[in-house]
Amino acid sequence: MRIDWKTGLGYCFVHFSVEVLCFFLLYKIFGGFMLWWAICVAFDTLAFVPQALFGALCEKYPGFRPGLTGGILITSGALIMLLSAAVMTGKLPGGLMPGDIDSIADMSRFIVFQMAGLILLTTGNALIHVSGALVTLRVSEGRLSESALFVGGGSFGVITGRLLAGTSGMAWLPFLLIAAATAVMVVTDRRVRHTAQADGKPSGPSVFDFDAFPCAHDIAAPRPAWLVITVLFAVVAVRAYIGYGIPTAWNKTSLQTLFLFLFMGIGKILGGILSDLFGARKLGIISCLLAVPLLLVSDNIMWLSLIAVALFSMTMAVTLGGLGSVLKNHPGVAFGITTIALWLGSMPVFLFGIPEQTVCNILIASMSVLAAAGLFFVLNKRVIVRK
Repeated sequence: MRIDWKTGLGYCFVHFSVEVLCFFLLYKIFGGFMLWWAICVAFDTLAFVPQALFGALCEKYPGFRPGLTGGILITSGALIMLLSAAVMTGKLPGGLMPGDIDSIADMSRFIVFQMAGLILLTTGNALIHVSGALVTLRVSEGRLSESALFVGGGSFGVITGRLLAGTSGMAWLPFLLIAAATAVMVVTDRRVRHTAQADGKPSGPSVFDFDAFPCAHDIAAPRPAWLVITVLFAVVAVRAYIGYGIPTAWNKTSLQTLFLFLFMGIGKILGGILSDLFGARKLGIISCLLAVPLLLVSDNIMWLSLIAVALFSMTMAVTLGGLGSVLKNHPGVAFGITTIALWLGSMPVFLFGIPEQTVCNILIASMSVLAAAGLFFVLNKRVIVRK
């Protein structure tokens, strides 16, 4: 079974563009605020937590186009946030660094406009994520590569948006990217829904009727569904927590941060492709265990740390494929479960910070081993692609 590179790379670009726009806005408007952590918590909560609900709604109404709707909403929210911030601070978009706002009334209006824009922005973000999950899981025929390409694009977009926020005169670029991404989603949606199927596969709106045509993923071990879901949820939450707690004393420049996110995205993509070639369980276990010693000794050694980050990121597609294997009729919900787990795993870091180094190392080592054990327990040995 050959990888659908067109769909996978298309949604890699979509995910990249979405995160460029979101993180450009967050850093451009709020990057200097004292309550930066609260902005991050609000964004993650609004963008991550509702995705299971949106996934369920898309499954119930297979004719709905979450990608197009999400593109419109995210663009609207971004324009409200950027233009209201520019007007109320007296500075034009493109060189925006909000200063003090003159009065309490102006501050109140600023907060109202920013919250309205943020809600639209995060709702669009969530719908586009759900679209990417449904489309890549639908076309993959049981593979993980397409979904891995989709999720990997986000890491590239986060760092690009952060770097763009530090420039002047570039506010137009994220909007150009999201317009192109929306066009890609519309074209891909039409192709997936309306391409003539000669081999009995569904076409039209029925393509996304997962009750009639369930997902083809089959990498879960014969365990109770609730147990597989619980273990994989815990693995994703652990990965999120470790992702924030990885020791990176070497990360002191923008270029080094760029490498960090590049390796994170590359790891996510390779995780899906290598899982299809060699088996998801084998890949997940090996990547978790190999990452442990590298994470513990690479605090001041950039390249060892980057390899460890890539290894640990490889489990992203594995956990999504495992959840899709037990929720064959509900892939949108399966994807939403992973985003809730990511949110839950990151919250302790935002609320309580990272523990001191020795405790952090103990947590990283123990949780990585437990994650590997969990993957061994709930996944099977199936290999999907041999060519």
